[in-house]
Amino acid sequence: MAPEWTVGESKAYQQKLLIPGTKKRKLFGLLEKPNLPPSAPNVTFKLFMYGKASSGKTWTMRRLSGQEVPSHHTETIGIQCSHVFWPMKIGNRLILFRLEIWDAGESSVKRYNHVLPACREGVDAVLLCFSLTDREGWLELPQLASSASQPTDRAAVIGIATRCDQFTNREVTDMELESFEATHGIPILRMVPPPPPDDHADEIANIAPILNFLCKRLWQRDQELLSIK
Repeated sequence: MAPEWTVGESKAYQQKLLIPGTKKRKLFGLLEKPNLPPSAPNVTFKLFMYGKASSGKTWTMRRLSGQEVPSHHTETIGIQCSHVFWPMKIGNRLILFRLEIWDAGESSVKRYNHVLPACREGVDAVLLCFSLTDREGWLELPQLASSASQPTDRAAVIGIATRCDQFTNREVTDMELESFEATHGIPILRMVPPPPPDDHADEIANIAPILNFLCKRLWQRDQELLSIK
């Protein structure tokens, strides 16, 4: 992210993602996009949520897209897709990122052979989702990471830790998270819940560090692939 990308400048563009007069993000239709300067290029990336059942994949997808997050777990049926627009300045260029997020239920993946290949096709990043309150899921994460993508995908792999606010129920320590990042070279993002509706806090500012990191990592991944070619 450009060092000159000031808080005030970023907020001015992020306001274009909101429903006018509110702090709630607008859900853009398939043919819609935020009203940014025509000179800003649009880039699209496909992200696949990958993890065991009840790890928080759907919760994370809705959190990233600014939708209301579910209060309890419901198994995803088939494949669900959502898209997120995010303006960001890299170097001296304003870029509009469009993140296509794919989520598939574990039972659908096991039952239908076409689900997992469809999610992996053309993928740019795999988000490894796991819960900090699930010790078994944490122990399975290295195996999950090794099967996250095919070598030919050259996809960026990023860990997504959910239920970070449930301190009394946590079964994974910060030291273990840091050790995993160092050992496997996979960054881990900690997903925090959105502010309560009556808090009047800025939801978009709350999620901005996560989206900034994802967009910057995807941009770097593209530059790395271009240098290889």
